[in-house]
Amino acid sequence: MTPAQAQAAVRRMQQQQKQAIDKYNRAVRQHNSAVKKAVSDYNREVRAYNAKARAHNAKVENQRRRLEQEVRRLNSRPATRAFVTYRSSVTTLTRTYTATEERLAGRSVAPAVRELVDRGSEEAANSVYLLNAMDGDGAPEDDPTEEELRGPSMQAELAAFGQDLVDRWTGALFSLSPRNPDAARHFCTSAREVLIAMIDQEAPDAGVAAADPACDKTDKGAPTRRAKVKYLLQRKGIDEEALEDLVEEDMDNVLTLFRDFNGGTHGHAGRFTITQLNALRIRVESAIGFIHALCSV
Repeated sequence: MTPAQAQAAVRRMQQQQKQAIDKYNRAVRQHNSAVKKAVSDYNREVRAYNAKARAHNAKVENQRRRLEQEVRRLNSRPATRAFVTYRSSVTTLTRTYTATEERLAGRSVAPAVRELVDRGSEEAANSVYLLNAMDGDGAPEDDPTEEELRGPSMQAELAAFGQDLVDRWTGALFSLSPRNPDAARHFCTSAREVLIAMIDQEAPDAGVAAADPACDKTDKGAPTRRAKVKYLLQRKGIDEEALEDLVEEDMDNVLTLFRDFNGGTHGHAGRFTITQLNALRIRVESAIGFIHALCSV
């Protein structure tokens, strides 16, 4: 090998070595960049999750404080002779929610269980607020206009059960007017049909009986409402007697409300304000959301 050939060989080796080093450095940079991106993506997801969790926890805590506040307002006044049955149901629902929270405290529960329990606090708070509003102790500063009071709502939730329920609910809302002497009765009649149809559609008698032939039945041999509640909970993978109690009491509360209005025992026909009608609407809207969550799989 001549000196020139030797020098050329050295240069080739040096070039090959440089190429190898450059290739290694590129691979290191790509790896570090990928790791950095993965860490960044993870941290971003953690921050988003924590922010969502904080917002959810704040909402739940606010709802619980609202329930406590509404109960204090209710207890600060002498009991009236109006809505006696519903008042008793409100007290039972509030106690059942509190008992459910206590029974689940300190336990790790499924997200579906936590969602229904959290919604239970909203249900209880709305039921007490409605009773306060009917006693003239509502929040008129939050009143909607009459047009807003009758405006559409819960479209997405009810659409999951079919257009017929959307139309029934729209008709129920249309009846809400302080100038309509039978506004509450008309609203409650239609709303009751909507809530019962939601349950019966997702928990048909035949399906409930087939899933549990030994389920509780009425005198006519059909599965009871509690049996349907249990069926819907188990369909979500939930086997919690405390939650079963809460859902059953919530259903009983809203149906008791309808019976009180439709039975003509309240003594307020034709004299409902927008504040009272809005409280009634809010109570039923939350019940629709609660049943929708119960039926969602």
